[in-house]
Amino acid sequence: MKEHRVVNPWRQGRRWQRICQILLCLILAAVLASPGQGASAQDYDSLRLLTEAFYEISQKYVSKKNEEDMIYGSLRGVVNSLDPDSSFLTPKEYKDYLDGQKGPAAEAGLELIIKDHLLTVASALEGGPAFKAGLRAGDHILKIDGKPVRNLTTQEAARRFQGKPGTSLKLQVLRNGLVKPLDLTVTLEPLTPTSVTSQVVQESYAYIRVRFFTDATPGELATVLKALARQVPPLKGVILDLRNNARGTMEQAIRTASVFLGDRQIVITKGRPPQSEQTYHGKARELAFKPALPMVVLVDQGTGRAAEIIAAALKDHSRAVLLGGKTIGLCGLTKLMPLNDGSALIITVAQCYTPKGQKIQGKGLEPEVAGKTPPPGDQAAKEPAKLLPPDQDPWVIQGVEFLKTGKPAQMAQKDAS
Repeated sequence: MKEHRVVNPWRQGRRWQRICQILLCLILAAVLASPGQGASAQDYDSLRLLTEAFYEISQKYVSKKNEEDMIYGSLRGVVNSLDPDSSFLTPKEYKDYLDGQKGPAAEAGLELIIKDHLLTVASALEGGPAFKAGLRAGDHILKIDGKPVRNLTTQEAARRFQGKPGTSLKLQVLRNGLVKPLDLTVTLEPLTPTSVTSQVVQESYAYIRVRFFTDATPGELATVLKALARQVPPLKGVILDLRNNARGTMEQAIRTASVFLGDRQIVITKGRPPQSEQTYHGKARELAFKPALPMVVLVDQGTGRAAEIIAAALKDHSRAVLLGGKTIGLCGLTKLMPLNDGSALIITVAQCYTPKGQKIQGKGLEPEVAGKTPPPGDQAAKEPAKLLPPDQDPWVIQGVEFLKTGKPAQMAQKDAS
């Protein structure tokens, strides 16, 4: 085949001048973000490499690509590589994102992240359409309605699972422990408005389930706790279930934690500049958990965001013992940054730390007590998760037995000393 003459991309007219200007701005922005440092030879080498690659793709790729597609595609790839919560939105995606904040008519009840370049389930809300269809935390979604999932932001992916009630989506799902992908069908439904449920189990022990977080969750939880406080005979302990819950904002987490902790420290956030560190406390007036009873918090690989903040705060203040599995480690503070052309960035500007300074993002929380796990094997992996009543749930039973031994109080005394 005939060799193409290498052309200097720096001399290819106005279109390439614009691309070079954009890339140069990216380099300069990185330099300015590091006070006292000038542009290095490596910075300029990187710029040269990027423009050369852009030129070769533009001239030699099998089909013609326009400048906008290339710029947006590059930004999407860069931002998606940062962490599971960061995304780049084109002007259309940004508009759809703003429209979607009004709330969908129906949804699948999924929290999604990008993990290992694959669209991954962070949690499938208990009792929601995705949960009933058999999706689990950690599942990788390969296809939606027969079309491969590629280069989606988490926001765009979330919109694929929202729409009119009764809409069905056929999914191809890859699950750890299985060789072949699973074929699952999810039918969109409106989520039940109540996020908190409760009941009394085994000799005056309260079981409280927080399925997801909304602005109404702190009030719902306070109402439940006040009703339980009037229980006769009096309660002996509480099981707080935060499993399979990776939904919720920082504000919702702090207000919900206040119900248990009052004005104590809830979470710390740290950004890149040292002066960006902030400490968040709850509000004394929202304290509803009186008197403070022994408590076990159930967590697993689907526990993230607001649920992780609350679990960590209760643990660090010796108000509860964590039981179950390691949490997902999904707890960053994101910021929406509109750009001049109508596109936008959603990037993590700070990461969450527990009151004792443990980083949550990317690390997760290790429970003090490991939960009883189901038997391994392909058959167990193929079966959908079962929604067991609390009095038949192995982890709830294990939590009650743990409370009966008095170990939470012993651990709290040890921690305080």
